[in-house]
Amino acid sequence: MTLSDNIFTRHLRRLCLAGIGSELIPAFLRTRLLNALGASLDPSACIWPGCHLRSTNLAMGRESFINVGFFFDGAARLKIGSNVRIGQFLSIVTATHDIGPAEQRCTIEAVLGDVVIEDGCWIGLNVTILPGVTIRRGCVVGAGALVSSSTEPNGLYVGSPARRIRDLPPGKPEKRKVGGAERVPSPYPSTQRAGATAE
Repeated sequence: MTLSDNIFTRHLRRLCLAGIGSELIPAFLRTRLLNALGASLDPSACIWPGCHLRSTNLAMGRESFINVGFFFDGAARLKIGSNVRIGQFLSIVTATHDIGPAEQRCTIEAVLGDVVIEDGCWIGLNVTILPGVTIRRGCVVGAGALVSSSTEPNGLYVGSPARRIRDLPPGKPEKRKVGGAERVPSPYPSTQRAGATAE
């Protein structure tokens, strides 16, 4: 393959990924198209529109869901377990740089690190997860957090950098009211809340 073919192929792939993130593509079809391009998404996994994916180096388990505005830089691998719920505008970064000398603090060579989100986690709105981080099973990451190091299981993490502020029970927690909010069923069809197997 010549250099021009390689550049053309990479650009065509990026155009395909940009189109897949569009509102015009239904969730069930997005899952199938990503798998056709090399991702490994369970048929029940769901990524809502407005996603910006730089590669298909991505795996998602059963019944996992990513809300609108998802950004994945695609430099290294992202693995999401089963029954994971992810809020709006999550950013997953799998590449960084070492700090260089004063003439150029950001070195040219990239340093890559896979990101893993284990089963049962809940990631809040506008969270950023940095290279090499593993979010362990059963964790909750609060809105706006910057996760720069791996977590321990069953914890609530908040802040920038994220820190553990509470242990979470490994079993079923008690139901509680949040402020004056009343619990009501989701207005979205089940295929949009979690699985993408049917439309």
